[in-house]
Amino acid sequence: MTESFDAIVVGAGIVGAATAFHLAKLGNLKVCVLDQAGACEGGTGKSCAIVRSHYSVVSNTALTLKSLDIFANFKDWLEYGEAESGFVNTGYLILGSEGPRAEAMRTALRGQQGVGAETWELSLAEVREKHPHLFLDDIAIAAYEPDSGYADPYLTTMSFLNAARKKGVTVRTNEAVTAVRVAGDRVVGVETGNGSLSAPVVVLACGPWSRTLAEPLGLDLRLEVSQHAVLTFAADTAYDGRYPIVKDMNTANKMYFRPANGGVALVGTGDHGRHIADPDELDGNLPDDFILLQGGQLSRRMPNFANARLTASWVGAYDITPDWNPVLGLVPGIEGLSLNYGFSGHGFKLAPAIGMLLAQEILDQPRSIDISAYDIGRFTRTDLLVGAYGEGSIS
Repeated sequence: MTESFDAIVVGAGIVGAATAFHLAKLGNLKVCVLDQAGACEGGTGKSCAIVRSHYSVVSNTALTLKSLDIFANFKDWLEYGEAESGFVNTGYLILGSEGPRAEAMRTALRGQQGVGAETWELSLAEVREKHPHLFLDDIAIAAYEPDSGYADPYLTTMSFLNAARKKGVTVRTNEAVTAVRVAGDRVVGVETGNGSLSAPVVVLACGPWSRTLAEPLGLDLRLEVSQHAVLTFAADTAYDGRYPIVKDMNTANKMYFRPANGGVALVGTGDHGRHIADPDELDGNLPDDFILLQGGQLSRRMPNFANARLTASWVGAYDITPDWNPVLGLVPGIEGLSLNYGFSGHGFKLAPAIGMLLAQEILDQPRSIDISAYDIGRFTRTDLLVGAYGEGSIS
């Protein structure tokens, strides 16, 4: 007999885990989570797990503020005493030049403050107090938010999954979904390598792998996949884990860096990255010129890293939409199908809130935050969620 559930979630990363948990918590649904690999082995596992509220698209700030609330009350929110996220509250600094970028930043700050974010512009003297190792001669504007930080992506995801299991959710890894089953205009389940499962709700939370399941249903996802690399550098003196995360908008690739375990600086980019046709085509052999570029940019911003050595590197896939913002929620014309993709590098920080909001939508409960602007129809309406900083994950 075909096994039946109230909802099937495809993807055991942070978005799928948070959605499954909230479906069980808010609706007491019988939920099954499926993943073609192990839990937290896709984009979530490669995430730098930064949680910051600085966005020029204000709805992203609202989502992150809810996620920060969940991180701040993690055990209580998950109703699971062993839940751990590894969240470290460092604060977040964003640095920029004078001119159009400064005005964009000040406009973004006003929007963020309007939805309740605690954030403000700092003088360069105040920046030096918070991070004395920064070179600031080329910086004209800086903003700071004290509540931000970073978490552990594996701990966070596994805590959501374990809390979901406590509420009866089934989690099946290494079981690939090969198709979404549709009868007429509604979802009826999925096909897997082990057979069919039935459910009136299917949540696709598989990021760049969404195309293979959604496009056969006639959906144009407008989805591009790119590869992004993360490096860690060690200086002669350990990098203090109390220093704020830094976003350097004076670099062409919108470099960011944060403290990481072992006293190193973890360094990434907020640009487009390298286009790849398939998320399984990641290439960890990074060119020397990229490593030299990142090391040079880091040492320019922090001169004490001038003789730093590379200690580790890894790559991950971004699922990018035309406006660098996600598609969220139920799809018109296919009842019971929920799409969630296109996080473009900022999915981790939004995911705890998004899981709750997706569950509220599926259960037809009042939504804590309106996510209607993230619908897939905005691409054909040309009603894009365009950020003031241009292309990149800082939108």
